[in-house]
Amino acid sequence: MAKKNYISLQGKFYLSEIVNGIAGAMRQLGNVPEFELEISADVIEHKESMTGKRTTDFTMINATSVNFSGQLEEVNPENLQYILSGMTHAVPTKTEADVSLGTVVAGEEIKLDGYNLKTVSFKDSTSGTPKTITDDQYTLDAKFGTVIFNDVANLTMPILASYTTGAVTNTTLASDFEKEYELFFKGINTANGEHVAVTLWRTKKSPETTFPLIHEELGQYEISGQALSDVTKEADPALGLYGHVVTIPVAV
Repeated sequence: MAKKNYISLQGKFYLSEIVNGIAGAMRQLGNVPEFELEISADVIEHKESMTGKRTTDFTMINATSVNFSGQLEEVNPENLQYILSGMTHAVPTKTEADVSLGTVVAGEEIKLDGYNLKTVSFKDSTSGTPKTITDDQYTLDAKFGTVIFNDVANLTMPILASYTTGAVTNTTLASDFEKEYELFFKGINTANGEHVAVTLWRTKKSPETTFPLIHEELGQYEISGQALSDVTKEADPALGLYGHVVTIPVAV
């Protein structure tokens, strides 16, 4: 009986940022529960006009495309930047003094300019000797940098805030669409023990994505994009313009 060549793949995905045409070090994406390639073609069809049946007697591939889609589960800073098509910035600590909060209303929550706040103090704008606002007059969320003033009676507006912020990492939304990556897959066919490698020479992620902010279970983040051709590979047909799939047999 002929051997059954079934396939059931598991494996690891890597991205290598391409700079000046050169792919750099590989970065593993973490657990990827779904990933697929889609090959499409623009086909020109010719209809004959001799039989009266207008049959298709010739086709020509006018253009091809290779697209990818998948899901990421690990959201480290690099993956977050990739998912959001953003740019990551390290925001250093800073000290603010006497920042005006304007006219404050008791019970309203106000956002200060920073996170992980330390040495926080508030005072009013009384001429000569401003009144220091005591701890029992406000509720501070130092982690997120917000404050609710519980009692503003007899205070002269505006309220002034002084504080020191903590260092954080800031990832922007939809601000970097031009980065290209080489994609590499180290896979194992669990149906027969063979290994499979997939390389896409040049990929560019689509900015379109969904980023859930509330989860009942672990978050999964959809990604999609396009493989671009690498015309420098044209001289060797085994390389493929978009990339290739390598079947690695079980070692004997």
